[in-house]
Amino acid sequence: MKMERVNLLRYFTPTLFLLVTMFFKEMVLGVRCNQTQPILTKKRPNYSPPNTSGHDVVSNRNGRVSGGHWEYKSEIDVPYNFSYEVCMGTHIHQADCDKTVSCAGDLMNWRYYINENKPYQRFDVDGFRTRMRNRRIIFVGDSTARQQVEALIWTLGHDKVDWEVSERPRRVKGGSCHTRKFCMMDELSNIKICYQHMGTMVAKVYLDGNYTLAHASETDGDTSCLLNDKMIGDFSKFDLVFVQGVVWWAGLPKVLNSTTSPSAWVAGIVPIIYKDAMGALLSKLSQRTKTILVLGQVGASCQNKTEPEQYSLDDIPGLYNWNLAPRMWNSLLGVIEKRSLDVQVIDARDPVMQSVHAHPSSLNDCLHFCMNSAAVNIYLDIYWNEVFSNYVQAGPQKMKRNTYSWSDQQ
Repeated sequence: MKMERVNLLRYFTPTLFLLVTMFFKEMVLGVRCNQTQPILTKKRPNYSPPNTSGHDVVSNRNGRVSGGHWEYKSEIDVPYNFSYEVCMGTHIHQADCDKTVSCAGDLMNWRYYINENKPYQRFDVDGFRTRMRNRRIIFVGDSTARQQVEALIWTLGHDKVDWEVSERPRRVKGGSCHTRKFCMMDELSNIKICYQHMGTMVAKVYLDGNYTLAHASETDGDTSCLLNDKMIGDFSKFDLVFVQGVVWWAGLPKVLNSTTSPSAWVAGIVPIIYKDAMGALLSKLSQRTKTILVLGQVGASCQNKTEPEQYSLDDIPGLYNWNLAPRMWNSLLGVIEKRSLDVQVIDARDPVMQSVHAHPSSLNDCLHFCMNSAAVNIYLDIYWNEVFSNYVQAGPQKMKRNTYSWSDQQ
């Protein structure tokens, strides 16, 4: 995975000062050092049969998405047949097309089961268009969220998309900047579907504003500016906002590693920064529109894997510090519960983290999924069961809401 370069010369010095201040407050003064949530380290049972007892669970109308397992089916209805030509005519990022060429051709033949004989309900295209008609949906996250949006438009049958792309990001005095937003319209139902990158957003929100590490990419801008009030206002124009992504945060210790900021030190404070920044984002956003936090995939050990495997949070590899993810998940879930935020939590980790076989491993990519796999589409299945299928029935403000209990994590 190629990491974005960081413009340290211009932005690192003030940020380092703030990080040191925060580190002193947290670790030396001990203000909150004894209140960190426990890391999720429970071992999963052997692959077959599954056993959900004692594990973190988010239930839904169709059963438990956690604690299930994948089964291979030689004959299966697929949501779409991947085509490189279609991908090139619809993609947000060409790498998703290029990498899939190297993937096995039968990755759609896997079906997720919530128990030994009940398959998980698939995404309903007609139901989605009926219930979400005239609505606006945005997915805010890293490249894993981008892949979900691409899979969604293919599932809806689009083979050519002229993305409406917001203007190139600009930085002006005062830090007013943003990332590009990619939007398209499903004309059959007048549904606006958008994606906005939230890659290396690293911010500590103080009373007098945001302090950030800069992101030097010309295409993505300084994504830390997603926390400014204007961006919150832009998001509030959408009926549903899906927020996800811890991967780029976890990669910061490697990106910033130097004699003045050794990776071990950065790794110690990243979960704290993540909790504060994402907590501020969700607090503001959830007061204005329906907000969904998605717990999804991080990198896996995928080399030479041809079948799914039960996973343990203990076994998340340390490459790019992916194993920081449980601490970040725990800290943010603690904020949501403590503040009673009106945020729906979707836990997709079990099926996607089991899908070690569905990565383009021949290209040494154990984070992104092959776009011709059931693994990337299980996100859509979960969103249908947990969010979309309930939306119109009760109205946007009275949707059935999955309450995520901290006790499930103990």
